[in-house]
Amino acid sequence: MNTTIKNPIIILGGFLITAEAYNPAKNTIENISGRKVYVVDVTRGDWFKSNSAEGWINILNKVKNKVTFALKETKAKKIDLIGHSSGGIMLRLYLSSEPFKDEIYNGQSTTSNLITLGSPHQAVNATKLRKFVDEKYPGNFFKNINYVSIGGQVDINSEQTSLLTKLIAKESYKSISGDKNENGDGLVPLSSSLLINSQQIILQQTVHGKIFGKNWYGSTSKVKEWWHQINWK
Repeated sequence: MNTTIKNPIIILGGFLITAEAYNPAKNTIENISGRKVYVVDVTRGDWFKSNSAEGWINILNKVKNKVTFALKETKAKKIDLIGHSSGGIMLRLYLSSEPFKDEIYNGQSTTSNLITLGSPHQAVNATKLRKFVDEKYPGNFFKNINYVSIGGQVDINSEQTSLLTKLIAKESYKSISGDKNENGDGLVPLSSSLLINSQQIILQQTVHGKIFGKNWYGSTSKVKEWWHQINWK
């Protein structure tokens, strides 16, 4: 009998997106992998405070607590992390063993794989904390971690995209990368979402989130698409 315990998975969502939005992804991953999936419960109030280091610490402490709970419940030794949008950048910091405002997370000690979905990793105009992460821990910084970055691209004028995407996509791309004509997911351009020196996966006809149109990273069909392309550690 195979008694190998599979790594549980922790999902950290994106800015202002609450946990229930990730339930379809959670259920899909559990069904196709046989693994236990946990979604970090971050409120919109938590996200509104995330422009400060204290706000990041509040969210990262929730990640740490969820990881501790998952490892105890499943009796596993390692976990895999999935971060959507801003969540993917925060998880890069979570891996570090260095103090962040007196908090030490050392997520690399219990993590095998970090998968990011539409995360604005490299940016011309990054927020202060995002810039800090990308300068201090660039690319696949921790060599014991398998980094996988997933970016989407979509025709912003197609029937698939929402009015919001049609209105803001080009300005968002320009703000992040400096090029309004880039390919991207309606919010984040590919040059930003594909982390340097990671395994890079590009999803066609994929938008950033549910409010940007049909078929986002957490949609059942898209989860199946990117899950099976990952070179797991």
